[in-house]
Amino acid sequence: MPIQKIFILALCFALLAGACTLKTELKQQTANHIARPAFMVERDIQAGAFTLKAWERMHAPMEVATIYIEGDGITPRTHGKLHQHPDWVNNNPTPINPVALHLASRDQSKNLAYLARPCQFLKNPENQGCARTYWEENRFAPEVIASYDQALNDIADLYNVTGFHVVGYDGGANIAAVLAAKRQDILSLRTVAGNLNPDHESSNLIHRPLAGNAVLAIDYASGLAMVPQHHFIGAADEYIQPGVYHSFRQMLGLSECVHYSLVPDADHTRGWVEKWPELLTHVPQCAIVHQDLPPPEPIIGPIPGNYHKGMSGYRKP
Repeated sequence: MPIQKIFILALCFALLAGACTLKTELKQQTANHIARPAFMVERDIQAGAFTLKAWERMHAPMEVATIYIEGDGITPRTHGKLHQHPDWVNNNPTPINPVALHLASRDQSKNLAYLARPCQFLKNPENQGCARTYWEENRFAPEVIASYDQALNDIADLYNVTGFHVVGYDGGANIAAVLAAKRQDILSLRTVAGNLNPDHESSNLIHRPLAGNAVLAIDYASGLAMVPQHHFIGAADEYIQPGVYHSFRQMLGLSECVHYSLVPDADHTRGWVEKWPELLTHVPQCAIVHQDLPPPEPIIGPIPGNYHKGMSGYRKP
C-alpha cells in the first residue's frame, strides 16, 4: 500500500478517535447538566471488575435510598441497523439520552443514586480494559450483576443506607429485578420500558443474542414473587412491547405484589420524564389490584363485585 494511503488512513482513524472522545465528553457534560440542578454529585464507584459512573444525592443517613439503573445505551438496536448490518457496532455505549438519569432528577427522595452501566461515560472504553462484549452479548454476565451488588454495598456502607428502592430502565430493569431477587434489603422494584426478559423473541430481534451465562430475572422468579413491584410499559414502545412483560409475569406465578401500567403517549425513550413525578405516586405494594379495563357500558349503582378504582386499577376495598 502506498505510504500516502497509509498516512491518510491513520489520519482518518485519529480523527475518528478524537470525535468519539469529544462525543463522550459532551455526553458527560449533558449528564452533569441533568444531575446538578437536582443536587446530584458525580462519583466513580469501583465495583468488582468495573468502575460504575454514579450521580448521588444523599441527605438522610440511616434511611432508605432509591437507586436508578441506566439502560443498555447505544447498541446496534438504537440505530435500527442490526438487520441491515449484522456486524455493525458502536465504539462507546454511553447513552445520548440518559433516560434513567432524567427520571432520577425528577425524584424528590432524600437519598438518591443513579448508576450507569459498565463502560458508559468512559472515553475509549476498550482502551481502558472495558471490552465491547460488556455492552453486547455479555451485558448481563455474572460479573456485571456482581458489580451492581457491590455498588449497592458501597452505597450502603458509605452513607449508612438501611434499604433500597430500585428503578430499572430498559436493560437496567433486568439488573434491578435480579438484585431485588437476590438481596434482602430491596424494599421495592419499579421498571420503565423494562426489558424484563432479554431472551424474549421480540428482544432477540433487536439485540445481539446473549451469552449462555447471562443472568436473567426470569430465572429468579421464585425470589421475586413477594417483592412489591410496579412495571411501566410505554403504549407506543416499538422495542419493549407488552409481551416482554407478560412473559416475565407468567414466570412469577400467583402473586399480589406484581402490578403494571400501560402508559399512553410514551415510547421507549420519550414521554416518561414529564410523567415520572405522577407515576412515582403508584407506590409498589402487595395488594389485590385488578388491571382489567372498566366495563364498556356505564353501570348505575355499585360496580358488580364492589370494586372501586384506585391509582393502579380496580381493587376491592
